[in-house]
Amino acid sequence: MKRFDKLPVAFLMMMSLSTSFSAVHAAVQEEHVVEGVQPIQEIFEPVGAFDPLLQGKVAVVQWAPPMPTPLGVTPLEAEAFKAGNRRVLEGFIREAAAKGAELVITPEFAIVGYPDLPEVPPEEDEYRNREDIAPYVETVPGPSTLYFSALARELKIFIHIGFAEVDLRTQRFYNTVVALDPSGRVVAKYRKINLYEGEHNFLEVGKRIATYESPFGLVGLIICADVYSEFPMRNLARAGVNVLALSTSWAQWNSGMGFFQNGARRNRAYVLAANQNYFPDSGVINPDGSLQSHIRQSDGVAYGYLPRAGIASSTARRRGLLR
Repeated sequence: MKRFDKLPVAFLMMMSLSTSFSAVHAAVQEEHVVEGVQPIQEIFEPVGAFDPLLQGKVAVVQWAPPMPTPLGVTPLEAEAFKAGNRRVLEGFIREAAAKGAELVITPEFAIVGYPDLPEVPPEEDEYRNREDIAPYVETVPGPSTLYFSALARELKIFIHIGFAEVDLRTQRFYNTVVALDPSGRVVAKYRKINLYEGEHNFLEVGKRIATYESPFGLVGLIICADVYSEFPMRNLARAGVNVLALSTSWAQWNSGMGFFQNGARRNRAYVLAANQNYFPDSGVINPDGSLQSHIRQSDGVAYGYLPRAGIASSTARRRGLLR
């Protein structure tokens, strides 16, 4: 599902505060046009004044490891590869926290990335079997959760991180996202339910939804193809989630945001979509499907504002920004 011809690009942050925070403004960015990507006028942050007592800032990271994941390596070599990816993600997370983000979502499999298989189309690049991914799997707690737990505790923010997990008891592998709270505690662990095509060759299906209470209400974790699946989306709606935190690595050109918006409208929940940059689309989406932010051709961080639980205004509710 991956491509490796896209280089990170610099981006500018929109800081104007001239209108209500629900309005959006397109940032003028340097666009690196890549074959297959239809460039858009990117929105990195909603324009407008916001009251930090009523709303909190959230962030989504769009990024992928710049090199394909090497296959046939030792666990020690795999750990060195993952350690480099953790350091890059730490930089994005620190940047978001410095700009006031209280919750940062990172992409699906951001720690491990994906291999490049020359014999298949880019959208089909994937681990072929358990042997391919075995050096990269880790436990919870493990190296990645411990690393980002310390960072969450230092920055006093929520962090979602995606990686390949092994259950030591069963030796089964999962596509997992963990949510860490500002104390560094794991408050939710979600194993992807709706596996996409070749993932069945090396991963097991998750069995249950995962949610946690946050300053923005109930947050539900989903991964990639889950966003258009009956299960877990229907179960999360029944649970009454206010926010869907979507870590994804999309596998189609220029289509991700449409699916993400549909998921927001379907569940009447905010969607925070953090995508790898292979088939890019990331941003913060209101429950009515309107966009607070949307980036495609740039690596980096996009932002949005969510109402704090229990104190949102009736005006925002009438506008469809609240459930």
